[in-house]
Amino acid sequence: MKKLIIFTIFILILALLFCGKRYRLTKKDTDFNPYKVGDSLLFHSDKDKKDTLIIASIERRKLNYNSYFFFDYEYLFGDTWETYEVSTKFSNNRGAPSSNILTIRAEPNGTKTISFDFTLNHAFWYGNEYLEKDANNILNLQITKFERGLLKFNDVIVVPSSDEEYKERDDYIYKIYWSKSNGFVGFDMLNGEEWAITKK
Repeated sequence: MKKLIIFTIFILILALLFCGKRYRLTKKDTDFNPYKVGDSLLFHSDKDKKDTLIIASIERRKLNYNSYFFFDYEYLFGDTWETYEVSTKFSNNRGAPSSNILTIRAEPNGTKTISFDFTLNHAFWYGNEYLEKDANNILNLQITKFERGLLKFNDVIVVPSSDEEYKERDDYIYKIYWSKSNGFVGFDMLNGEEWAITKK
């Protein structure tokens, strides 16, 4: 009888442990990131401006709703999901590190998302809410060529900004160019200024 009680308790504990859903990223999801820690991204504009970002870290973390001091109830029994973040720093260490240049997530609603956070010298990406809320929206964008100066890439997707609130700002990036093999290769400012990568 005692063994039966212990066995029943054990089964109940296992059931509780696996009752939450686990949303995870696959290798195919994270393969969207072409960067390695230490990569140097040197950008140059047609107005002779320059700026450099360095890939500072690549981190993969599990997320959950709540944490408790002694016991993480949600992590054991609730839903968990996952994030994969590529962060940068400025080459001259000015100010705080920039935000994650790329975030790939397995969301708690079961979707996968890809979002960009790109900041350079007087240039800021305000985002595209529709495209970035579902990874398939990004992955299904048409592949095109990107040629600027001596640069030539054949595996580029073009992501336009959809933000209307900050369109009057001088730092507004209205279009980014992402190479599936090289990452950010260029972007266009709303003021007409064009930037391209010169070194990775």
